[in-house]
Amino acid sequence: MTKLMRIIAWCFMFFVFVASIVFSYANPEPIALSFGFATLDPQPLAVWVIAAFALGGVCGVLLGVGLVRSLRLRLEIRRLRTQLTRAEQELASYKTQQDTSVVG
Repeated sequence: MTKLMRIIAWCFMFFVFVASIVFSYANPEPIALSFGFATLDPQPLAVWVIAAFALGGVCGVLLGVGLVRSLRLRLEIRRLRTQLTRAEQELASYKTQQDTSVVG
């Protein structure tokens, strides 16, 4: 299954690469990008779109890594709490067995 996912991921990356090249050839006219407080030098539209796509991908990966790590830690905490609860229950039952065997 992981091999299939790798193949799909590589195909997707190849498709994005080819699409970005086709897009850059189709949109060569320079456009100045303005944020209101700053205006960037004119670059081809494809440069702006590809830069935005790449920046979004990097931000998504960084956020995704944080979410996955957070989820992994929460699952580990839940597993350890369950394990602790079971150990406490076993200890309590062991103590009651000891108490009854000492009394009897």
